Amino acid sequence: MYNVKYIMSSPVFSITSGKSVSQAAEYMQEHQVGGLPVIEGESLVGIITSKDVRFHHPNRIVADSMTSPVISCEPDDTIWEAAELLQEYKIERMPVMEHGKVVGMITKSTLMKSIGQLYDSLTGIYNSGYIYQVASKLLSEGHEISVVLFDIDNFGQLNKKYGHIYGDRCLKQIAKILKDNSEVDCDFVCRYGGDEFVLVSLKKIGTTEKMVKNIIDSIIIETSKTGVPVTVSAGICGGQRKYARNEVKCYEVIENLINKASLASTKAKTAHQRYIVEAGYPQQIKN
Repeated sequence: MYNVKYIMSSPVFSITSGKSVSQAAEYMQEHQVGGLPVIEGESLVGIITSKDVRFHHPNRIVADSMTSPVISCEPDDTIWEAAELLQEYKIERMPVMEHGKVVGMITKSTLMKSIGQLYDSLTGIYNSGYIYQVASKLLSEGHEISVVLFDIDNFGQLNKKYGHIYGDRCLKQIAKILKDNSEVDCDFVCRYGGDEFVLVSLKKIGTTEKMVKNIIDSIIIETSKTGVPVTVSAGICGGQRKYARNEVKCYEVIENLINKASLASTKAKTAHQRYIVEAGYPQQIKN
């Protein structure tokens, strides 16, 4: 759902290398685009942008003014992968290629808008849409993952007793603790909704348990500094590599894993335990 193919512009307006720069400028203005793929036959040979137009004489031909070779992406690339390419090569747009043909164009502004919609405005971390995308991609690549759902205990009562400003402060604080206890490229966190947070990790279940313990302890310690200690209950669930590697199946798998983690956190809360592990083997309750 967060792949380039869903947000790229198509059909694509292109130009041939023998046209003049002034013709390229007119074509861009006519179609309200900032760049044109340069096509010869069915092959992509370059790209000419509004910046190229500004820095080259109008009578020069596109072949002498275009950028080549061209950085491109594929329709199934994620919006984060595409954004990383644009950032790495310091470009504003690039063609989307499939089977050697240009099927779309993607711009930095479009990508940033899409990525921005995946942030939770209150806590500054990603929302649930992001975690589904990340977890599904990891599963499709054959990784085993651990999924943790953290649920704040008695959050409704905290809001009623101390006010929503305090509640919002708690959510921000917990989001920061999750980020501080996560490893880049290994752990991925989001505010799942309301008072729930989800962490997806490439770590094994045992290592994830240790991380969860540290997070739970840190939440109690840090929130106690404000005078009102906050506790959370967590559910941990693991996903195996045996799952089918297709987009629809992976989304179903991650939905199931998050649901199991949610049920485990509810059981932990009811049993007054810190967390419960539900990972394809007999349930374990942890104090």
